Order: sequence, then structure tokens, then C-alpha cells
Amino acid sequence: MNKKFILIFIFLVSCTAQDNTSIQDNISEPQESTTEPQESITEPQESITEPQESMEIKFEIAETIKIESEDVNCTIPGFVPQDYKKNYFELSTELGHNKPKKNAEMCVLFSENIPDDFRVYQNDVMEKLIDYVGGYDRWVHIVYKPDDQGLDAVDALDKFDFFYDNNHEKVKPTLQFVHEQRSCLSGFGRKQERELNHFSMCIQPLPSSDPYWQNDLQRLGPEAFAMAHMNGMAHEYYHHVQRAHVFDRIDDFVPAWYVEGQAIVFPSLFLRDNFDDLQIVKDNKLEGSCIGDPEYDFNTVQGKFIQMAGCNLSQKYRQYRQEVTGETDYAECKGFSNDEEFYDRTLCSAYGWEMINFYIAYITSFETFFIKFHEDYFELGFPETLRKYTGQSLEELYESFNIFILDNPTPPDGFFPEEPLDELVDFWSINSG
Repeated sequence: MNKKFILIFIFLVSCTAQDNTSIQDNISEPQESTTEPQESITEPQESITEPQESMEIKFEIAETIKIESEDVNCTIPGFVPQDYKKNYFELSTELGHNKPKKNAEMCVLFSENIPDDFRVYQNDVMEKLIDYVGGYDRWVHIVYKPDDQGLDAVDALDKFDFFYDNNHEKVKPTLQFVHEQRSCLSGFGRKQERELNHFSMCIQPLPSSDPYWQNDLQRLGPEAFAMAHMNGMAHEYYHHVQRAHVFDRIDDFVPAWYVEGQAIVFPSLFLRDNFDDLQIVKDNKLEGSCIGDPEYDFNTVQGKFIQMAGCNLSQKYRQYRQEVTGETDYAECKGFSNDEEFYDRTLCSAYGWEMINFYIAYITSFETFFIKFHEDYFELGFPETLRKYTGQSLEELYESFNIFILDNPTPPDGFFPEEPLDELVDFWSINSG
């Protein structure tokens, strides 16, 4: 199987390197500068000490702006002043950015010529994601055609303080400037300030008209290609969920196989569980295609939908095992190793990254994998969180996973959940940090 194609449906919305977030104490020095003058104040002036002590809270966040139009559904929170909090952890836990919500502060934007069916399909998937895993603040997603003007979307992004260059200087608001910044989750800071004002942002040309994806559009056909985009969007949104629970530790070591693999497991199960209710599935009359752990036949539209949704779980397991046993063109993949911790050293396909994450859930529980890991990461970091719940180091995990794969030609009962994931995992109970 073509190596590029195996990966392409998972990363239809491209994942890029995470942005750098530093923890700086921006409050201490200004406070210290007030101590000497205070010492010279006579005793009757003691009545002003209480207001002086409350200087931290004089920094206020401006009111939230809500914009709704045919092309824009956007909640824009106020810009956070630099000294409002010492770090993002304090800000997030105060404002609840790490808590799932039904009415999260999000921003979804389209330019004027995005097709109606694409809008319907994307909004439908987004609504179901929020119902399933919860809405998380600070998500911004724009889909556009580069030749459009995108006036409403540009106006909303201007209110979002998007149009600043790397020197923190204001630039002219245009869709062309947006297009020049295109990426997904590479990091966006309002006014280029990323400590307290960073957001998860996907800037995405309409996939079906993007020259980058034309070969895949021809290979899949327009229907399955659109389904692949829905998988990609769910994948990227789960990266946003991951980041909500990382707080300021975004630069800490986390294996690539975990970051990406967990965000592959999630849409595979989310799309399986919601498949028959998706508008894109109904419009193509493909209900029932993901029932019973199916296998795909790439010669049919139904088979392509099954693969793009990722609900062919056992088939993916066997395909990864064939890599390890030398039955595919992944000749260098002899088993899982620390090479899979790095994007530029990986030897196995994305199937391996997905299966090792399923393995962790299998030897612990899906509740542990999707809740406890996020809750403990900020305090413990990933290696110690892994050890806490599996009793294994990274190297020990790789060894036990390799033995498991070789000992099980097919996945054992319980390796993949038969129940809907949101019945096994209480996503709304998470209490990270």
C-alpha cells in the first residue's frame, strides 16, 4: 500500500509543530517598585494599603463580542492584559478554559463562496463533537477560497486582533494576509501575544479547491474526500482538547505517537459512534456502513467512506501487524521503538501510533486513557503519568506492546470497545490541572 496514502486521510487537515508558550512572572517586578514609596508614608496613610494590595485585579478583561452572520459564528472574548495573571495555568483555571462546555467561546468562519453542503457537513460534525466530548474555549477555524474577499470573516478576525506582523505591528486586514498564514494549530496569539492570549486556530483553504489535495480528491472522489475532511477536523479538534489540559507545559516532552495517536483513536471512535447520524452519511445513503467493525473495499464509495471514517478497526490492527511481520512495504518497521517518539524518525505507519494508544486503553481503561492521563499530565508530565497508570516506562511499554502484537494475530475481545466511547468515558467530568 502506498505509504503516503495510508497517512493522508488522517492528516487531511495538516498538523503542525506546537507553538512555544513560556511561563513568565510579569507581576512581581511592578509590585516591588511600589514598596519604597510606601515605607515613607506616615501611619494615617495605612488606610490605602488595602487598595494597593489589590493592584493585581485592576487589570480587567474587556467584554466579549458576539458576531453572527451567514459566514460568521464567532464569540470573541476580551483581550487579556499582560499582568492579569502570572501564567496561563492561573488564567485557564480561573476562566475555565480547561472545562468542557455546551456554549464554549469558539469562532467558525467561512468566506462567501464556500459551498452550502460543505458548511452543513462541517457544522453538523462540530455540533456532534461538542455534544460528545464537550466544547472548549479558544477554538478558531476558518475555511475560505483564496480568491474570495471574505469581508465578514476578515472583519471578525480583525476584532480578534489577528492582523499583526511578527513585530507586533498592525497590518491591513485582508484575506490574502490570512492565506499567507495558513496552517492548522501552529499557534495564534492575539496581537502576536501568546502567553495569555494564544488560541488554537485552523486556517484552511477549501480542501476541494486546494491544489495541494487534488491527487487525493481524484483518488477518493468528492464524497469520500469530504468525509476525509470531517475526520481531519475531528482529529484537529481533539488536539485542541489535548492542549486545553496541558496549560503551560506545551513544550514538555510528549511522544509524537501519543499526541497524534490519541487524536486518531478519538475520531475513529467518534465517527463510528455517530456515523449513521452524520448529514454527510445520510446524503450519500450510507447508513449502517460502520456497524460491526467492517472492512473497506476501496473500489466502492462505501468502502472509501469506511476507511475515511476510520471505523475499520480490526483491519487496521491486522495491517499494522503485517508491517511488523514484514508483509508490507514498511520494511523498516520491525516493531515499536523510541523512533516513534519523533515525527522525523518514525519507521511505522499511523496504524502503529493508533494501535499503541488502543493498547494503553486496553490495559488500563478508556476512562483512564481519555480522562486520567489528561488530569495528571500537568503535575506529572507524560512519562510519569504513563508509569502511574500502566506501571511501565516508555521502553517497557514498547516491549510489552510488541509482544502483544506478535502474540495476537487478531485483536482480542475488548481491545476495541463495542459500546459508544461516550458511554465508557465521562468526558464532562474531567478535572485537569
